[in-house]
Amino acid sequence: MSHARPPWQRLVMATAAAMVSLLIASWLVGRILPTAWQDVVQTRWGFLTPVSYFVTAACMGLGGALAGHRFLIVAVGLTLAVWIATLSVLAGIAGSASDIAYPLDYLLRTNALSATLSVVAAALGTWLGALWYARRAARR
Repeated sequence: MSHARPPWQRLVMATAAAMVSLLIASWLVGRILPTAWQDVVQTRWGFLTPVSYFVTAACMGLGGALAGHRFLIVAVGLTLAVWIATLSVLAGIAGSASDIAYPLDYLLRTNALSATLSVVAAALGTWLGALWYARRAARR
């Protein structure tokens, strides 16, 4: 008979699994999917990357399946942290390029919708994973 892990251990395990799967899936997307599927879509509200929302939902769904509904705050936090890092890198690149001047408000404006959709995808994936977790726990 196996002992149930304490909730904080399940949360740490789910966080590690979600981040590792996100890194691996992001790498695989660049190697496996056709180039057309990886394109950034430009809209009047900013740039969108549809395949990344599915990857985010799937990876955060794994975290939800491992830790349940408690993983929601972690999933949203991880997604926001990834976006903050991404925008910081973009701002650093734009700041160091003397011939291209992209002010921070431009970067925020053109990526706000994509960041929002990523957070929604993370929350939806976590919710679906937590539903699966609850059904699995109910069958035991």
